[in-house]
Amino acid sequence: MTQDVSLESAMRRLKQHVYKNRIRVKEFLMDFDKLNSGYVFPNHFLSALSMAGIDRYLSAKELELICENYKVQRDATLVMVDTRSFLHEVELVFTMPHLEKDPLVDVPSEPSELLDKTRYLKSSRILPDPQDESAVIALLERLSETTLKRGQPVKAFFDDAAQDDHSAKLFGHVTVPQFRQVLTTKLDWVVSDPEVALLVAKFRHEDKPEFVNYIAFSCTVDPPERYLPPQ
Repeated sequence: MTQDVSLESAMRRLKQHVYKNRIRVKEFLMDFDKLNSGYVFPNHFLSALSMAGIDRYLSAKELELICENYKVQRDATLVMVDTRSFLHEVELVFTMPHLEKDPLVDVPSEPSELLDKTRYLKSSRILPDPQDESAVIALLERLSETTLKRGQPVKAFFDDAAQDDHSAKLFGHVTVPQFRQVLTTKLDWVVSDPEVALLVAKFRHEDKPEFVNYIAFSCTVDPPERYLPPQ
């Protein structure tokens, strides 16, 4: 993690993770607040976030920043974390509070600032090694030319793999072995293991690297419909 970590960026990343994985942080905090006081000790706050799996996504520095932000002085010697304020901020990603008082209010279907709207159209990920990024772009161009020459979109092959009884059924995604099998067996493409690894790195799921976003990959390499031969 770089040194320019801020509370704003830490909270944004936490909200993104909580929303995408539908984590109800309140349930973990309640284990340390049996009296429903709205306050827990700082170490219990961090333990609750760890139990929720958030420490696998946020760094220790980010979690400490969040914890410090919600600390309050309960008396001369007692410092605790205000979990009500924390949860109010975090759970806004799921809904708006007090909707019963204004049922006609327009509630957004999802917090658009937390999710990449184009995640099923392309990969926005830039590989950290510039040489790898250049190599994967060249590879994608090569594969796009192949699909154009064959006139055969690849998405349907991945759709079949995603519907396999043993598939994890994660929408728009297949496992890395499934991805490799479709490329080399179903499509009969000549791609090396290092090239497959580049594609996996480019199109992997943000939080679950064992899955590949095949819809974004297909949108990248499939020829535009206007170029496909009539059926």
